Amino acid sequence: MMDIVISMGLTGAMLAMLGMGLLISYYGSSKTRNVGLFFLVIGIGLAYYITSIDDSTVHFGNAFIAFIGGMLGGIIGIVVFLIAIIKS
Repeated sequence: MMDIVISMGLTGAMLAMLGMGLLISYYGSSKTRNVGLFFLVIGIGLAYYITSIDDSTVHFGNAFIAFIGGMLGGIIGIVVFLIAIIKS
């Protein structure tokens, strides 16, 4: 049970680091681009570590689905909140 929790946490951190790193290194100024590249290196390192874990495909698949579900839930919640504010 604990290995699933740890691998799901690492996968969420990896996806967040890769996403932030891509956005910061592309859209950031010259100083923040170095931070974006650092985030990309951390994300790639976590990806390598996660793939070296036993049963990594099962844990990665579950963690990826949970991460995407959480992101979609957050986006839907923000949209519903904004619609409620605009309508009132």
